[in-house]
Amino acid sequence: MLRSPRWNLPSALTLVGALAPFALALAGTGCGGGPDPVAFQNRTFYAYMFNGNLDVSSFEKPWKPWDLAEQKPNPEYIGVALLNEKVHVSRPKNWVIRDASNAPGQRYIEYASPNGYLFAIYERPDRPDDLWRDIMARYEGDVKDSGANMVGQRIPMATWNTQGREYVIKRGVAAAKAPFVSVSREYILRSEKRIVLVQVVHQGETLKPITDELYRVIASIEVL
Repeated sequence: MLRSPRWNLPSALTLVGALAPFALALAGTGCGGGPDPVAFQNRTFYAYMFNGNLDVSSFEKPWKPWDLAEQKPNPEYIGVALLNEKVHVSRPKNWVIRDASNAPGQRYIEYASPNGYLFAIYERPDRPDDLWRDIMARYEGDVKDSGANMVGQRIPMATWNTQGREYVIKRGVAAAKAPFVSVSREYILRSEKRIVLVQVVHQGETLKPITDELYRVIASIEVL
């Protein structure tokens, strides 16, 4: 059973409001399942590099202490070790891997949820002994260079064993009919040995519709 987090959880998980529904959803379940073919029509949120044909063991290993049986309305969670087994997280079993890489220094993994959002973890090049101000300045520079807008920034938060800073980012996304704006919650997390970036991409202004499902995910993140 997952213990309580050591610090407060991200403030984004307590926000209220409505999440704009997605027109498409994934049908596959389990970490190796593929999406319904119609999902490929939404290239923004369901662009699968692997098309379900992926050796999952290359990117995630079981981490049984973080498993949790289904407790409705929340799904079953499975514990996984990611980024060369340097990150542990308890994730919904029905997520599927969208993209991933094990390139040294550039490891990442991206998941898609049937509930219409993306969750990703990326290695950051920062040194764990860097000052917070320098870590945040580099990340904020990356955001500005990408043309995105920060509408919330430097909010203190934490996970299982990390201290972090939360950002709310808005990006314009090209689409077939008309452009739309995606919103992401992004968390810079630092442990004693490394720094990672966690990203939750969704539509709508708040996380309320997925707060309950994400609470355990964010709380469980352990960076080794």
